[in-house]
Amino acid sequence: MEKYPGGNNEVEHEKDFLDSFDLERFWYVFKWSKFWIIGFVVLTTVLSYLYIRYTKPTYKSESIVKLDFKSEANILGITNVLGSQDRNELSGEIQLIKSKLFLSRVVDRAQLNVSYHLYGRYLTEERYKNSPFIVSYKILDERFYDKPIDLEIIDENSFNLIYEANSKEVSETYLFGQEIKSKYFNFLIEKTSNLNESLNGTRFYFTINSERAKLNFIQSNLEVAPENFNAKSIKISFSDYNAAKARDLVVIIDSLYLDYTKEVKNQAAEQKIMFLDKQIEQTELTLGEFEEYFERFTIENRTTNLGGDLNRTINQLAKIDSQQFILKSRLAYLDVVESQIEENGMIDVDPLSTGSLPGLLRSKLVEYTNLQQQRELKLASYNETSYLIERLDLQMENTVSELAELLKSYRKLLNEQFDESDKRRLFYESSLYQLPSMGTEYTKKKRIYNLQENLLLSFLTSKMELEIALAGTVTDSIILSSATLPTTPVKPQKLLIIVAGFMIGLVFGIIFLLINYLIHNKIAGIRELEKIVKIPVLGGVPDHNTKLEHTGLVVDNDSTSSISEALRTIRTNMDFLGNGKKTKVISITSTISGEGKTFVAVNLGAIMSMSGKKVVVVDFDMRRPKIHMAFNSGNQAEGVSTILSGKCEIKESIQETSIHNLSYIPSGPTPPNPSELLLQNEFEVLIDQLEKKFDIVILDTPPVGLVTDGRIIMKRSDIQLYIVRADFSKRSFVKVMNDLHATNQYKNMATILNSIHNTPVYGYGYGYGYGYYEEEKSKMGKITSGLKSLF
Repeated sequence: MEKYPGGNNEVEHEKDFLDSFDLERFWYVFKWSKFWIIGFVVLTTVLSYLYIRYTKPTYKSESIVKLDFKSEANILGITNVLGSQDRNELSGEIQLIKSKLFLSRVVDRAQLNVSYHLYGRYLTEERYKNSPFIVSYKILDERFYDKPIDLEIIDENSFNLIYEANSKEVSETYLFGQEIKSKYFNFLIEKTSNLNESLNGTRFYFTINSERAKLNFIQSNLEVAPENFNAKSIKISFSDYNAAKARDLVVIIDSLYLDYTKEVKNQAAEQKIMFLDKQIEQTELTLGEFEEYFERFTIENRTTNLGGDLNRTINQLAKIDSQQFILKSRLAYLDVVESQIEENGMIDVDPLSTGSLPGLLRSKLVEYTNLQQQRELKLASYNETSYLIERLDLQMENTVSELAELLKSYRKLLNEQFDESDKRRLFYESSLYQLPSMGTEYTKKKRIYNLQENLLLSFLTSKMELEIALAGTVTDSIILSSATLPTTPVKPQKLLIIVAGFMIGLVFGIIFLLINYLIHNKIAGIRELEKIVKIPVLGGVPDHNTKLEHTGLVVDNDSTSSISEALRTIRTNMDFLGNGKKTKVISITSTISGEGKTFVAVNLGAIMSMSGKKVVVVDFDMRRPKIHMAFNSGNQAEGVSTILSGKCEIKESIQETSIHNLSYIPSGPTPPNPSELLLQNEFEVLIDQLEKKFDIVILDTPPVGLVTDGRIIMKRSDIQLYIVRADFSKRSFVKVMNDLHATNQYKNMATILNSIHNTPVYGYGYGYGYGYYEEEKSKMGKITSGLKSLF
């Protein structure tokens, strides 16, 4: 390709333009893409509607529960971490409700063993608590769990049971209330009050739900989340296709949770009652043995008085024995307490034994027991490594250390008292050597019996007090907002989905529009053409309807069409190209075939002839001639090719037309070497003779982008017109035009945009001579014209 001055700058200018956003080109692409955009929007909106229409609505029932948290942090002197404790407690309760252990209780309470469904036209409907039949079952084959079994109601007394077994469909007729036995299951299907004649022929299906399926159903649809940290409340919600079912499950979860918190509070009291029950049982057994002994002694000896004179001694020994028994009981109780402390276990508080302890030791035992109970309760919501548990452990360690010292001191005191009583016992026993051994044994057992009787009474009293406290236990957790029957589904959200569908379609349409804009490489309007060419733009020719592939003669003497006005404007603008010189020869070319150069040549010649000038249109496109088609005649045997080859004279080839002063010369037979004919002297002679004979000579040349013939002809012309067709010629064609201009061989080169669509941006109102009147339009008129042009 030939170099030309300033060529690089022009290429860079073109690249900059191609990289920038062209509003006019965008508007043009939008005009032709608007129906696609509308189609995308309509399609996605319709799909959104269909999704809503054929999606089962989901309902959500909610409740808000305020939890019972007593702040042990204040008791322990901790105030700066209260917020984090509340969060931990809420998280612990949420995990508790979501746990499989708790949800298993919900499954047992909810009675979701069988689910009933009605077949609809497109969707199914669960008949929750309003099924026309109920099913009692015994599954013999595990494969029939979670498997739909169809039931078609025949009438109010019979039905068809349809199911699949071993890859075969089984259909049998039964009566309601009839026991159904098979090797897979045993069913008893009974009708309910919801069965009526309108359901005859209606098909249902029911499913026997397995434990795993019921638990998965609860877990997948349950949501538990904090509602308000400051209020220590949580929100419990459940979603289901059936509103009543969702409401009932939330009610069950709420009630079970409140019962569970009550169980936790009663756990410590129940453990104490169990301990007392064991002690009472053992004491009653001991008393029974003594009673049998006394009964035998009375029968065998017929008396219980062994000597009135020994009463004083016996009474003293009884007192010593009673004192030693109490001391032994206290020492035994100390052993139990010490062993439990060493094992870090719960101390079983014996009310009788505890009441006899010193006040300081008793208070320390009560303090240790309280800390131990607090720790057990908190482990339900906290783990071993939590700060609160560690704080309680530290307090327990300090209490155990103090308690050990007190127990040691008290044990020493009891041992000293026991040794003293033992010495006294030896003194009184020395005086009883003469007494019958049976009397001593009787008296001793009588003493022990009385002590056991008193101990049993204390045990019974303590148990009664604990049972009264247990019966009065209530939970401080309350339901702030109970579950209600939802009336509006949470899914699908109709308005949101419709808007989303509309927006998605709009986004797809915009993407489609942008892609079309980016790939659009064709020239669409005069303004776009003016931006990228380096030669004058004389005007544009509006699009026209012709059946002759844009080569027809569409103007005449009386024409007032837009095409005629546009060509008159081009004719006027051509007068400014010659720099005052008289224009005789005009060449018309294009980059490729089909851009309308022949159409412009013929109709421009007709317009010029109407002004009183003699015009001839010469068809130099000897490879693909079309001039004769414009005048509805065949390609003559004499034409340009025969003139240049010397086989005929010019006057023999000139053809007259129906328009006064307009003639044309066809191309003649297609020669094997058109380029060589143009290089001969006969070509110059032909042009000279035509200039003498006619006022204007229009040369229809071959496309310069395909062959070099056009460039040879253009050199001999006074004005070189380059035709570009709107929405057909590619932007890259402009480079050929700019290259021709850059060679400085064509001084009066100009371009014309052919076949412009009637749009506000690219319309023929620009540069046609009557654009002045369009500029006088009001702003509202311009807007209205623009909107109308879109459709």
